[in-house]
Amino acid sequence: MLDNDPPAGTPVRFLVEVRKGTRGNVGRLIRPLRKYLIENADDEFEVDFGGERVVVKRRDIVKAGETTSTA
Repeated sequence: MLDNDPPAGTPVRFLVEVRKGTRGNVGRLIRPLRKYLIENADDEFEVDFGGERVVVKRRDIVKAGETTSTA
C-alpha cells in the first residue's frame, strides 16, 4: 500500500492488475484525487501508465522499489 502522499512524478508499482497494467508494472503518480488527512486503503490516486490516466486505490500501488508482503 502506498504510504503518505508522495509528489507527482513518483514511480509507483501496481500490486494488482489495473486496466492494461499487470501486477508489477510501473507507472508515474499524477496526483491524489482529494486531500487526504488520514491514510485509508480506499483513497484514490491518478496514475499515468503507458500514456493513459488510470485511477487506482492506495492499497493497489506502492512506491517503485519498495517491497510488500502479500500473505
